[in-house]
Amino acid sequence: MTQQPVAVVHLTAPAARVITTELRTADHTTETGGILLGHHTRDTVTVHHAGTPGPAAVRTPTYFLRDLAHAQALADAAFAADSSVWVGEWHTHPTGRPVPSARDTATYRDLLDDPELGFHSVIAVVFAPRQGRWTGAAWTCHGRRVAPVELTISPVDGPR
Repeated sequence: MTQQPVAVVHLTAPAARVITTELRTADHTTETGGILLGHHTRDTVTVHHAGTPGPAAVRTPTYFLRDLAHAQALADAAFAADSSVWVGEWHTHPTGRPVPSARDTATYRDLLDDPELGFHSVIAVVFAPRQGRWTGAAWTCHGRRVAPVELTISPVDGPR
């Protein structure tokens, strides 16, 4: 069965908590981010787990590369917990807008083109500072097209 194109990305409270904690504590002069794991149902991707960059991540002001071993360990644990699968990535643009860069777009297309990964679409959530706060936007890459989609976030009480 072919999945419908993504129209909504929903971050659950646990996933949002991981991201907000990283946004609060990270070096804001370099990019940070992690993987997103969840389920694609009809036109919605629900993100149940968000990763952190990991200890071996590469972080520069304009580039982020996650720690692959760290991401794989999270993916394995999430799949064992609730069958969540890799649905995309989140990251920051500390000096830009919450829009995928040309490098980001090329990465998403490479993921889609890899038959071993089996992606139907790749989602991205990009955060950028705006008036002293982080603002986020969700995107989907499907085929050769990258388009904005609705982002919903469950309320986060703070780190637990």
